[in-house]
Order: sequence, then C-alpha cells, then structure tokens
Amino acid sequence: MNHYNKHFIAIIGGSVAGSEAAFLLAEKGFRVVVFDQKKLSYGKIEDGLPSWHIGLRNKEEANIDTRLNHDNVRFVPEFKLGRDATLESLVADWGFSAVIIAIGAWHDRRIPIEGISGLREKGLIYQNDLLMWFNHKHEPNFNGPFYNIVDNTGVVGGGLASLDVIKIVMIELVQRALKEKLNVNVDMFTLEKKGVKKVLDEHKPSLKNLGITGSTLFYRRNAEDMPLKPTKTNSTEGINRARRVSKKLLESYRDKFLFTFEPLSVPKEVITENG
Repeated sequence: MNHYNKHFIAIIGGSVAGSEAAFLLAEKGFRVVVFDQKKLSYGKIEDGLPSWHIGLRNKEEANIDTRLNHDNVRFVPEFKLGRDATLESLVADWGFSAVIIAIGAWHDRRIPIEGISGLREKGLIYQNDLLMWFNHKHEPNFNGPFYNIVDNTGVVGGGLASLDVIKIVMIELVQRALKEKLNVNVDMFTLEKKGVKKVLDEHKPSLKNLGITGSTLFYRRNAEDMPLKPTKTNSTEGINRARRVSKKLLESYRDKFLFTFEPLSVPKEVITENG
C-alpha cells in the first residue's frame, strides 16, 4: 500500500491553481478534497473572462474537469471558508493532513486612496463586478448588480484585464448608440471581432456623429511596460522584444477600439459631487 494513501489533503478553490494542485497530488497517490464557494469550479475562467472568449473558456473548463475527475479527487461545491469550517478545524476536526489555499484573484485590488471604498457602485466599478454583469446580464434569473456604461469612462490598470474592460466599455457605448441613433443592430461578438473602428467604417458614422466622446485607459507606467507579452528569456534582447510587442499590442487595441491611452497616470484623490 502506498504510504501517501493515508493522507487527505484539502484544497480551497477548484479553478486553475486548485485543480492543478489536486491533480499533481492525486497522481502521487494522495487523496484530495477540493472545496469551492460556487456550484462550479471554474472561478475566474467562468466569470473573469468576457463572454466572447468562448474557445478559451471551453478549453480551460475542460482541462479543469479532467483534473478534478481523477479517482483520488473529490469536489465539494458551495463551501465557504470561515462559514462552513476554519483552517484550524479542517485539520483538527475534519482530519486533513494539510490545507492548500488556491483561491486566486477572487476580489479586485483596491485603489489605495483614502475614502474611495464608499464610492463603490457610486461611480466606481471594480472589474469582477463588471465582468459578472457583462457575462450574465442576458440571463432571466440574473439579479445584479446592473450597470449602465456611460461615456467618458476612465479605466485604471494595466495588462490584458484592463484591455478587456475598456473593450467592454467601448463595445457597450457603440452598440447602444448605433441602435438608438441609426437603428442599426450589431451584436457584441461582431464588435469584438471586427473592432469598433471597422464596424463604424462600415456604417459610416464616427464616434462624434454618435455623440460619443470615448473612454480612457490610465496606466501608471508606459505602454511597453504593460505585461501583455510574456518574456521567454531574461536576456536583455528577450526583455526588449517583449516590451516592443507589448507596446505594439496596446497601440493595436487602441486603434481598433478607439479609446485613449494615458501613460504615467495614477488616481490621486477622491472628488464627490451630489453623492
């Protein structure tokens, strides 16, 4: 009998990191229980990727399913750490040999400005909330929160997530304006694939003709510093190549979706008007 079989390992979080950890342990003979706070184990793959990422989502969810279907793995949904058990009780009372935390980016990084926490849902929207709405707003049983994307929205951040967010903003603005002003229906998938500029060129109006000022992406560094292209080597040549590609990708997104980019910019204070 493999001596690993006497150990039970608890893993909190069943998405990419949690399922990979579970599979690696299970392959070595450990018995693993994966707990997740949701009914499904897909985490940010399900709610953190915009709905146009169909192929990527299906691929990653299939990989998670395969890893969690290992004979040595059990999956427990709708389990919340702190409500259903504590870290200490999982070991002392439940009998687990060890607990692995693999909860990922389940909440957004907070903007470090005094007084900003009270503005959530009052002009300040975090990425997780926005993506939850964008991916599920069409569902009849979705109970919110609901958002009305407004013109001249600022997006703060860098990397692929920030590009997804500003694409959502521009797609929502243009899709609504085309319908209201020209009675033209363009679905979200077409706008994402072709880009805002190409769709507008096909239907002739400009952002200005549609009454749209546009939106701005603010980043604390320069375009080439955005983590858009993984660096394969730590050589100077490899780093510089990745920086050039990141800058080119950012400029390509900007031209395709017609947003403004402001580098070397960070939010510094809170201003409120009428609440």
